[in-house]
Amino acid sequence: MTNILVQLMYSQRNYVFVSLRFMENTISKDALPSLQAQSIKIAYVSSCLPRKCGIATFTNDLVHSVDKINQAGSYQIIAMTDFGQSYDYSDKVKFEIHQYSKTDYEQAVKYINNSSVNVVSLQHEFGLHTGPNSGLTCCLSAGAEVPYADEVDMEEEHYLLSMLDNITKPVVTTFHTILPSPNNQQMYIVRRIIKRSAAVVAMSEISRKVLIDVYGCPTRKAVLIFHGVPDFEIGQTKKYRKKLNIKDSNPMILTAGLLGPGKGLEVVIKAMPAVVKKFPSAKLFIVGQTHPVILGNEGETYRNKLVKLVERNSLTKNVEFINRYLSDEDLQAYFQASDFFVTAYARLQQSTSGMLVWGLGSGNICISTPYQHAEELLSDGSGVIVKQNSPSAIAKNVINLCNNPEVAQRIRKLAYTKGHKAIWANVGEKYFNLFKKLLKEGPTKD
Repeated sequence: MTNILVQLMYSQRNYVFVSLRFMENTISKDALPSLQAQSIKIAYVSSCLPRKCGIATFTNDLVHSVDKINQAGSYQIIAMTDFGQSYDYSDKVKFEIHQYSKTDYEQAVKYINNSSVNVVSLQHEFGLHTGPNSGLTCCLSAGAEVPYADEVDMEEEHYLLSMLDNITKPVVTTFHTILPSPNNQQMYIVRRIIKRSAAVVAMSEISRKVLIDVYGCPTRKAVLIFHGVPDFEIGQTKKYRKKLNIKDSNPMILTAGLLGPGKGLEVVIKAMPAVVKKFPSAKLFIVGQTHPVILGNEGETYRNKLVKLVERNSLTKNVEFINRYLSDEDLQAYFQASDFFVTAYARLQQSTSGMLVWGLGSGNICISTPYQHAEELLSDGSGVIVKQNSPSAIAKNVINLCNNPEVAQRIRKLAYTKGHKAIWANVGEKYFNLFKKLLKEGPTKD
């Protein structure tokens, strides 16, 4: 009777997932933790494929890398669904939270607490877990600045906060954006999440220090785990250019990721005339579709501006847009086919760039503006840092390195060596060990 009453508390949209899985968790012989057998039952709270979102892709890679170490079938996903959308999720999605449904958050807490889950892995990005009046309309990773309304009651509009207050399982939060100069709202949100998390993960050492120095995170809670990358081949550009049917691209320059304002693509395009003057077959590939939230709000306005810029600079033969959301396999092929990877972000508070780590891991020569993550990754000579909004600096470095193949090869080897340390197999092991350590230690007091 108790089980039936609990089932009826769930919203209709989640009923199929919850009623079946809750019954499993209450009667299954496997319901009790079996940590002695190195099996941890993990719930990931995150956006989830097939949603077109960088965090969804990250979570997919994380889930599978941890699962190779952990017992098979020992994870489930609590999927964050953006407003007005629906997705054909896999059967690993056991519960769905619709972004603007406070009720869904409340019911998700009940589901997690009554499940056999040992630990919750939360992926946090501003705009992913908010109510309709918060002023947060997209992830900061979309490349646009997101407005915050000071009059908004964050306890009411940032539904994740009350959810964390009521979850009884240990939570490990991975921060995908850590701002060194937060406004009052951002400061409040991050501090509340830190307080309710057993551990918080930063993807760069600079960001980890920001959590401690700016947000007051206890040192024991702040953990550094790099953004994962595939196990790339190196020195196989011809092989992958043939696979992608790319010809006459020497050098091949790449930018990749969901398109949006703030990523500095205009600067990279403006660098191309000088490069083409020296190397007429040079080609820039702008790989990735427009961020879905920006596409929904503004259409292709931003991409059309970039196309017109290409036309004004007579670069139609030297710049190619790959306007689609690529599979991991196809995206990896573009990285392995390229000579240079460029990120020219205008917002220097960018704390994490997964694509930059991919650039390193694939052995590309990475050229970047000095945002936080780039400074940390490239300042030892494994890449090149250029000043903001400087097409000439980008062009100069591409030209010089093309004319100095020995120097270029040295940078590639340094990049690959550093990036290879962050392959998903290593990252998955670090997360698994963190989960295991927290469960062994038990609850801690703040």
